[in-house]
Amino acid sequence: MRGSQIIVPLAAAIILREHVAPILLLLVLALLLASILSPLVNWLETRFGGSRLLAVLAIYVTIILTIVGAAYILGGTLYEQAETLVSSFQGKNLEDLINNLKESVLGFIPQSLRPRAEAYFLSMIESPPEFLSKLAGGLGGIILKLADVVGKLVLVLVFTFILLLESRNFKVAFVRAVPNAYFEMVLNLLEKIHKQVSGYLRGQGMAALTVGVLSTIGLFLISQLGGIALPYFVIIGMLAGLANLIPFIGPFVGMVPAIAVYLMTPQPAGINAIMIVVIIVMFLSVQAIDNFFVSPKIMSASVGMHPLVVIVVIMIGGSIMGPLGMLFAVPAFGVLKVTVVEVVWGLKAYRIL
Repeated sequence: MRGSQIIVPLAAAIILREHVAPILLLLVLALLLASILSPLVNWLETRFGGSRLLAVLAIYVTIILTIVGAAYILGGTLYEQAETLVSSFQGKNLEDLINNLKESVLGFIPQSLRPRAEAYFLSMIESPPEFLSKLAGGLGGIILKLADVVGKLVLVLVFTFILLLESRNFKVAFVRAVPNAYFEMVLNLLEKIHKQVSGYLRGQGMAALTVGVLSTIGLFLISQLGGIALPYFVIIGMLAGLANLIPFIGPFVGMVPAIAVYLMTPQPAGINAIMIVVIIVMFLSVQAIDNFFVSPKIMSASVGMHPLVVIVVIMIGGSIMGPLGMLFAVPAFGVLKVTVVEVVWGLKAYRIL
């Protein structure tokens, strides 16, 4: 009977995997978020006289006020830049963008290759049905996609609220399903997995925030001190911070859009190759700060893996699930490592091995 409580739901999830997978992904995200917030909830619970509900509510109120405050401070700039970005891809402006990009690119290629490059850009302007249809479809569905993302975010927050509030009950229920002989081993395993995953995620979040803020400040300083037009710097900086969560790919997600925006935006003094180098150096400097000062501390404190092992694990995760696999490869391997070590120790301690 105890085994059927696990086997039956697992079998149902496998049979209905196409319908269950999206919900499981939201639950996994909620579990990861709960792991990040759990230490803070435990600390606040002691300050609120043992009331876990008040502790969770206090954190949610703080999160909501932070989001509202950030939206109030940056909302106007984000809305203006997003509106300009979307409108620049509509109607005649698209042709202007392609022409600006053509003029920028032609200045950097040899004279012998210019006729072929001009013909390529001309074909983009004269025969764009498939290109424009894909672009229009993406812009037309942006509101629906945004609503879907917001809805899923709300579900993740609801799941996280329940997990934080009932975490001890869930833990007790799980441990009760384990034979008494292995109670101590399972309890230690759960505690170590929780510490490793929560520490890694908090560190990655701090690294993403650092890269996002430094990239935004860097682009702003380049536009001001360099006397160039570099719009959307807030959006590009935020994108760079979020993309930094994905190893290897993340650093280029902010760099490439920044250079593309610079090339496609009419510049007061024309396109300058030195400014492109400055943008690249800025992003490389931000990544150096993250790779040499922030991320090493995160890896050593959370997963305790050799850098070569981390690279191999990330590559395997990417080959299995793409960018999502690269994002979760290190914590998943860390959990597997802790599980194997604790199980082997437990089996030896109970003289089974």
